[in-house]
Amino acid sequence: MTSKLEWLLVAESLFAGAYIALTRGLFLIFLVAVGQDVKGISFVILLSSLLSAIIGLMLYKQPNFLVRKVKQKLCITHFLERVTWFFIPLTSNLLIVSLLYSLCIIFSSFISTFLTFTIYGLLPEESIKKVTSRRTAAGNISSIIGFALGTFLLAFLQTNGKFIYIFYLGALIGILSTISVLFIDLSRLEGAKIPAGVKEPEKIFSTSMFFVIFLFAGNLLAIVWTPFLIVKLNSPEYLVALLNLAGTVSSIAASLFWGKRSLKMLRTGFVLNILSPILILTISIPLYHVGISIYNSFAFTAANFLGFFLFAKYNEWFGAVKSSTLIIVIGNIAQFMAAVFGMIIGANYLVSFLLIIVLYMCS
Repeated sequence: MTSKLEWLLVAESLFAGAYIALTRGLFLIFLVAVGQDVKGISFVILLSSLLSAIIGLMLYKQPNFLVRKVKQKLCITHFLERVTWFFIPLTSNLLIVSLLYSLCIIFSSFISTFLTFTIYGLLPEESIKKVTSRRTAAGNISSIIGFALGTFLLAFLQTNGKFIYIFYLGALIGILSTISVLFIDLSRLEGAKIPAGVKEPEKIFSTSMFFVIFLFAGNLLAIVWTPFLIVKLNSPEYLVALLNLAGTVSSIAASLFWGKRSLKMLRTGFVLNILSPILILTISIPLYHVGISIYNSFAFTAANFLGFFLFAKYNEWFGAVKSSTLIIVIGNIAQFMAAVFGMIIGANYLVSFLLIIVLYMCS
């Protein structure tokens, strides 16, 4: 039987899906629209991921912060992240945009940490996989609506301030997600026990390395693909948003498909990711990239599930508090690495895609 907590977690993801689609989901398009190339995009991602990684490491070293006034901290950061998007489209200055986006990602890191802590700390292991699958599916359903609306607005809004309307709409929808959080009872997380030692550190290291390399490749692909389409292949902005929409539709089917599969099958799905950068690099017709996005999302979801289900074991190895912070730190480290290489490689798309292929093979 599904508990009230599980339904509220799914509801949070449902509203968050459209919010993320209309804000972070279109953010790279916004950066290209205001004149940024691969290096400019990488700079924004580098700054935000570096600051978030530092905060994540601080939380990992001082996890007691996470077990005091949990609900207040979650609700405040949840709300402030949404509010930040009211300011981002008001400027095209790279430094200001970078700082605002960094602030947004810092809030997002707190949110992800608290939500992961909630899932790992309040649910039994057999429910973690179920809730993760349902949250993914719910978020993707909502994202379809968000990306469809974003694609429509990008195609038909001719004004220079179109991203103001889009980001404002997304932020308002995101606040509905915050309202869902208000009803979650987190009292059992107050003063949660933090294990003194780490169990099975060699397993933690191997799992972490797998996920860092995998996310490094995925983040680099995200950084490069948008400018490659718009700048190199002269794709219209709305078509790039359509790729996100198609990928989200694929992710819904993928989350339902892969969520019921064994770890052996998930490993098979992970191998399929290698083909995505090859297809992107070799197919020069932008419209065909919609199909690539469908394939990429389907394969990427398998690898994502593999990583997070492995992370579920962290709960027994060294507790819910540190496991929730470690996931966020690893994600930010991978983003930071992708941003560094994005700045170094720049618009040399051949080198970028070849590196992504190698990373997928290594992970």
